[in-house]
Amino acid sequence: MAVTRTTDVVVEAFEAAGVETVFGFPCEQMDPYYASLAESDLRHVLARSEASAALMADGYARAARTLGVVDGVSGPGAAYIGAGLSEAAGASSPVLALTGGNDRATRGNGVIQDADNEAVLAPWTATTADPESPTRAVDAVQRAIRTATATVPAPAHVNLSEDVLGGDVDAETGEGSDVDADAGGGDSADAASFLRGDVDGSYPRERPEPSADAVVDVLDLLAGAERPVVVAGEGVVRADAMDALSRFARTADVPVVTSMNGKGAVAETEPYAVGVVGRWGFCRVANDALADADLVLGVGTRFGELTSVGWTLVPDDAPLVHVDLDPEWLGRNYEPAVGIRADLRATLDALADAVDADAPAGADARAARVDSLAADREAWREEHRDDLTSDRSPVQPQRVVHELNERIPAEGVLVSATSFPGFFSGAFYETEESGLRYLQARGSDGINAALPQALGVQAARPDAPVVVLSGDGGIGYHVADLETAAREDLPVTVVVTNNESLGSSKMSQMATHSVDQSTDFQPGVDYAQVARGFGCEGERIEDAERVGPAIEDAIASEAPTLLDVQVDAFAAPPLLV
Repeated sequence: MAVTRTTDVVVEAFEAAGVETVFGFPCEQMDPYYASLAESDLRHVLARSEASAALMADGYARAARTLGVVDGVSGPGAAYIGAGLSEAAGASSPVLALTGGNDRATRGNGVIQDADNEAVLAPWTATTADPESPTRAVDAVQRAIRTATATVPAPAHVNLSEDVLGGDVDAETGEGSDVDADAGGGDSADAASFLRGDVDGSYPRERPEPSADAVVDVLDLLAGAERPVVVAGEGVVRADAMDALSRFARTADVPVVTSMNGKGAVAETEPYAVGVVGRWGFCRVANDALADADLVLGVGTRFGELTSVGWTLVPDDAPLVHVDLDPEWLGRNYEPAVGIRADLRATLDALADAVDADAPAGADARAARVDSLAADREAWREEHRDDLTSDRSPVQPQRVVHELNERIPAEGVLVSATSFPGFFSGAFYETEESGLRYLQARGSDGINAALPQALGVQAARPDAPVVVLSGDGGIGYHVADLETAAREDLPVTVVVTNNESLGSSKMSQMATHSVDQSTDFQPGVDYAQVARGFGCEGERIEDAERVGPAIEDAIASEAPTLLDVQVDAFAAPPLLV
């Protein structure tokens, strides 16, 4: 009888899927799984909580363009994983959560850390399973990988109880066996022999083509438009459709505005790139261009409340084209004149090919408009030049973003917290190359995600400079993962814009109710010293002239480094109330 451990097959499935690093927080229920990990080529990163591990897996999945994996204990561990998965769920990121459940025979009898882990994680996952046998466990993990990556990426969950984790699979029957492979009761079978031949964690797995009629319909609308605008969302980056979008924008002479996390859909230094559109962290020229559009082409965007400024920015009388693979979001917020459920890259390639073959009328006028918008955007940046280059003390947050722009290499990744750091960086940071060069937790709008997401990105891209931009409010959530960065040799640069407060909440309370309730932190907290205590480098910065050189030094360093920049608490980013 040839048998192998269930957990060996699970780990082999991850390796077959192309996963190289997994994240988690070990627990006794999952000891067999960790034993299999120890004998594999997979790297396991111990995070300081299940929540931060889930966010690391999310960052890894986006940067590696493959499945992210997080593991943790039943009950409280599952709940913390859920806190992290809320971002992956909102951003369509393929993260597979493994929870270790109690033995099925003792559930509900007062065993520790007992919970219905499926119910806990169901709100954040596309599929969840609690297999009752080793064979079913192997099948469940493979199905979860397919579900997470096959079409629109999404989180998935498999609960593995102690009795299932400790079992073996019989190679001859494919069924669970009482024979203990570790005890020598049977011959060992190759774990890979239990897997299907199509295990693949890359995404997107499927790229459905648009219909020829839909392409013609879009070109007809483009031919009649004088002021078309593309609204590009994060879906463009997720579909690896950046080159196709750039080719369409150049060929058709159509300007591109992006959602906050659509940054990177095109290189923002291109003339047709107008900037971020929306309520917060926007470029005024981008908002004006969309409001004045006579044709709106939405690609990989949900036209959510922030991007559309409460669904007021898209002109009511402008025909709208919406391209998205996700049926849940296609046409959800605006009724499209042309709705295309297809792969974004395939669709944009088809549109670019069609324009190249038969350019719609009005190309010269559209080209002149692209040039005009590029000049307007440059003038808009010039209006903010004083703040971007200010040497005032406390340091202006705009100066911090300006120095990040100057110092982060084109191949680097800026992972920004939401709230004020995201508003400032959304408006003023420019990606020099397309692709995942900027990341912000817009799937959940959690200010807590930047540091753990960046550690996941760094694990996926060990040679790329990865920089975190966070306020002191956001960094406090997962500050202990600075120790993770030091222990795991993940040399991220962490820039904390320290205003000793929850700046966005403070501004909102004062503007709406003339109060300031519970928005201030203890004065004088030295996050650089905290970082040094966790084994990282750290520097406290009060002089604006030191910000740029310190960022450059930190990026060049081989050690994780935190820069605690004392910033103006009353500096306001571009925002619409």
